[in-house]
Amino acid sequence: MTLTAAMLLPSCAITNHRPTPPPASQAPASFTILAVNDVYRINGVADSEGRGQIGGLARLRTLRRSLEAEDPGLLVLHAGDLLTPSLLSLMYEGRQMVDVLNRLDGDPQAFDPRLFVTFGNHEFDIRDASELDRRIDESQFRWLGTDLTFSSQNGQPVVDGDNLLRTLIVESNGLRIGLFSLSIDMNDPHYVQFADPLETARQATAELRQQGAEVVVALTHLRLSQDIEILQALGDQGPDLHIGGHEHSQQHEMVNGRYVLKADADAVSATVVKVTPRPDGPPRVDFRYEDLGPADPSPDPQVQERVDWWLAKHAREFCAGQQPPEPPDCLDEKLGVAGVTLVAEETMIRRYETNFGNWVADLMKAQYPRAQVAVVGSGTLRMNQDIPKGGDFTRRDLEALLPFPTRVRLLKITGADLQKAVSHSVETWTGNGWWLQVSGIAFRHDPKEERAYDLTLLTDKGPRPVQPEEEIWLAANDYIAGGRDGYAMLGPQAEVPGAPSPNLEDLIKQALAAAGPEGIKPQKEGRICNTQEADQPCLAVVR
Repeated sequence: MTLTAAMLLPSCAITNHRPTPPPASQAPASFTILAVNDVYRINGVADSEGRGQIGGLARLRTLRRSLEAEDPGLLVLHAGDLLTPSLLSLMYEGRQMVDVLNRLDGDPQAFDPRLFVTFGNHEFDIRDASELDRRIDESQFRWLGTDLTFSSQNGQPVVDGDNLLRTLIVESNGLRIGLFSLSIDMNDPHYVQFADPLETARQATAELRQQGAEVVVALTHLRLSQDIEILQALGDQGPDLHIGGHEHSQQHEMVNGRYVLKADADAVSATVVKVTPRPDGPPRVDFRYEDLGPADPSPDPQVQERVDWWLAKHAREFCAGQQPPEPPDCLDEKLGVAGVTLVAEETMIRRYETNFGNWVADLMKAQYPRAQVAVVGSGTLRMNQDIPKGGDFTRRDLEALLPFPTRVRLLKITGADLQKAVSHSVETWTGNGWWLQVSGIAFRHDPKEERAYDLTLLTDKGPRPVQPEEEIWLAANDYIAGGRDGYAMLGPQAEVPGAPSPNLEDLIKQALAAAGPEGIKPQKEGRICNTQEADQPCLAVVR
C-alpha cells in the first residue's frame, strides 16, 4: 500500500513547536479520541439481560459518525487484539475484521487517515508471518509497532508496509499529537522481537516531543500494572496518556496526573476522551465510557450489511467444510439447554466464581479418578455472553466458547504450588484471562489487597485446609498446564506421564447431551469468596 502525503504526516517532517497560549477570550484547543480494545467479534455479543445484541463494529461506526459531527478531527484508536481469536478468525485469520474496519470511515475503498491500530498478543496467534503481512497490506488504516522488530528475509522485514509505522505525528484541530505503541510480550512468535516497554516509551516520547508533538499518546496492549509502572517511572519524561487494551473491562487509573484508559472487550463499550493541552504539566483529560447498544446507538446499515455477509459466508463455508459436509445451518444445531442462566460474560467469568465456570471445571476434574482439583483459565472460555434460562446451547456457542483446540492435562503439584496458582489468579483483578474457575477447592479473595487465602480442599469427608507440603493431583486446561499466562508453578515438569488428555469441546458436548431436556443447572457455590460481596456462601475454612 502506498500512502500519499495527504494520508501520512511523518513525525520527521514536523519542526519543533510549542503551543502558544490562546487569548483569554478564546477556549483552549482540544481534540477528541474514540478508543476501543480487544474487539474479537465483528458482530458484538448478546446482552446478558436478554435485550438483544450489544457492541460490534456497526454500532461503533454510528458512534464515530456522531462524534465526527461534533469534532471532525476525531482520532480513532484500537489498542490491539482484533485479528484473532474468534470463531470467524479460525477460518479467515482476521480478514473479516480488517474488511469491516476498512468500512469504519463510511468508505470501503478509501484510506482512513484517522484510524490507528496496534498489535495485541493475539495478533501473533497468526503463526505464519506472511499471513499477518497480508492483513497489514489489506488494512486501509495505519498500524503502530514501536517496540516490535520483525525478522528479515531477503533483506526485508517479513511483516512490513507503508502503513506500518514506528511513530507518527497527526494533526487534530491545529494540535500536533504524537502516537506510539507498546505490545505485550507473551505469545513468543518466532518472527518478532519485543523491545523493553519502559525504555521504548522513554525514547519514543522524547523523539515525538522533539519533533513537535504537543501531546504524546501511547497506544498500549499491556497489563494494567505495566501501564501504571511506565507512568510512575517516567513521569514528565513519559507519555501524556495511555489508551490501553489487554484487560477486557473498563479501567481507568491516574498516575502523576496522567491517565491510562481501557474499555470493555468486543466494543461493548468505547472510551471517548477529550484532551486539552495546558502550558504547564500534563494535558487535561476528560473521558467517558459509551455503551454500544442494544438500542442506542443503532447499527450503521452499511457496516451491518457487511457484517451479516461475513456471518452468512462463514456459516455456509464452515458447514460445507465438515467431514462429511453438513447442512448450511449446522451451527444452529442445538446441543443442550440452559436449565438456569449460564453466566459466561467476561466481566463476570474473568473476575468472579460463576456457575458456568464451575460446571466446566467440574467436567475437567471428573475425567481423572485421582484428580482432587481442577482449574481452567477464564481466557480459554471466550463466549463472552450469558445463555438465559431455557435458552438453547448451540454448536455456534460451543465453537465461540473454545476458538482454540483445548485439551485437559493431569498434573501433580504441591499444596504450596496450588497456593501460588490461586494467588496469581487474583493478581490485578481487572478482567484478566488468567483468572481461574475452579473445582475441588475454595478460597477467599480480597480484591483490595489482591490476596487469595484460606485455601481449602473440598473432599468427600468435608473441607480442610490445603497443606503446603501435600501432594495435589490437578486437572488443568493445556494452556496454563504448559506454564503459560504466568503459571510457571505448573508447567510441563508437573504433568503426569501417560495420563489421557481429553478434548474439552468433546466433554462439553457430551455433558450437554447427557443432561437431557431439563438442561444443565450448575450453581455458584461459594468456591471463590469475594470479601467485597456481603452475605454470600463460602466453602473456605478459616485457618
